[in-house]
Amino acid sequence: MTNSPSRPTPDRSKYILLTPNGAKALSAVAIGSMYAWFVLKLFLTDEQPALQLAVGALGLIGMIGTIVMFLCTYSFVANSPDDYLDEREIQDRNAAHMRAYAYAVTMLLVGYIVSDVVGKVQLGFTITSGVVTNYLNLALFTSLVMPATVLAWRDREVGE
Repeated sequence: MTNSPSRPTPDRSKYILLTPNGAKALSAVAIGSMYAWFVLKLFLTDEQPALQLAVGALGLIGMIGTIVMFLCTYSFVANSPDDYLDEREIQDRNAAHMRAYAYAVTMLLVGYIVSDVVGKVQLGFTITSGVVTNYLNLALFTSLVMPATVLAWRDREVGE
């Protein structure tokens, strides 16, 4: 579809061009690292410098990966107004946002249920504000890139 004179021309050159397989790999590493960071951080109770360094590296890899994923062309499609997209891209974007919304709501519900149930079932165990902060960081960073991630996983390489 060609752009009409009244329609703005999208500038996708400012975004990082990733192949579908590259975006899939990056999203898997980024989101997987964020989840591993959160789970391993729960077990950091003693002064173990090697484990602390490994957990910190996982968090850093996850956050940098999500930032790069947020700056890729899939994020352009996920976050562009309708004027910059064709009809197929609009449908794909809307479907990706519905999946991302379901993911975000699920993350919040799981966080709420776990925090409520753990407090009642495990007497003497409390969920600290640090754990809540880490969980919210996990939910925020993974939810921000979820629309672009969904678009990347739905896209196919040429020849697939």
